[in-house]
Amino acid sequence: MNTNYTLILGAEGELGKALAREVAKKKCNLILVSTTSVDLQRFSIWLQLKEDVQVEAMKIDLADGEALQSFTEKFRDQYEIRALINNITCDWSVAHGKCISEIAQEDFLTRFRGAALITIGLLPRMKRLSASYIQHIIPFPFKKENSTADMQHSVSKMYAFAKELEEELKETGVSVSMVHPAPMKKIADFEMFDGLTGEINTMSTQLVAMKAVNGMLRGDRLIIPGFRNKIQYFLNRHAASWLKSEEASFGSSMQPSL
Repeated sequence: MNTNYTLILGAEGELGKALAREVAKKKCNLILVSTTSVDLQRFSIWLQLKEDVQVEAMKIDLADGEALQSFTEKFRDQYEIRALINNITCDWSVAHGKCISEIAQEDFLTRFRGAALITIGLLPRMKRLSASYIQHIIPFPFKKENSTADMQHSVSKMYAFAKELEEELKETGVSVSMVHPAPMKKIADFEMFDGLTGEINTMSTQLVAMKAVNGMLRGDRLIIPGFRNKIQYFLNRHAASWLKSEEASFGSSMQPSL
């Protein structure tokens, strides 16, 4: 990852910033994209000075098709994007005391569609590199009731999109990974078993970010940080059967459905 750029969509939350810090430690330049009203300029300047890498920060409205196209063309033509980390599904803002989706203007499905279009737009250039990476941060709910219907729909689409990308790109140099972060400190407290809460297995966002980035670079397809969380994932995976969306596939062109 020396030189080149890593683009993080949804970098304004606690996990998004932790991912940015972890990538910067590896001396890779960064493009940090806020998908809400949160401004990342101060954070980007601090990170640039601390790690001696180039960091750009910007905001984008994922509902604005024209802005999405302009954004994608700019970074496809002017930058060499070696890694794209999609963190728009769910993250937490300590500054606002809210989930990122609660301070976003768009609904979950609009946010997913925007992120998918950016991914598709950047793919042609990424496929020409000897090695590049796409990573989706997809929250794993131990109980379906912990998520709203809109979020369930969005997450299932993101899961299906990531799986289709993986299949479509398996003969290329683009590695596709999914991270199922377990409950993290300062993020939602999920009930995992009757009488037990997620607090006993929470991990710091920085540790989750480190495992996510290192797993991405190794080429791991599924990353579940924490041994106990892996066990809980396999014990409770029936709780996320809704991830396997029964909707029509996006098709070989990988165009997201509206």
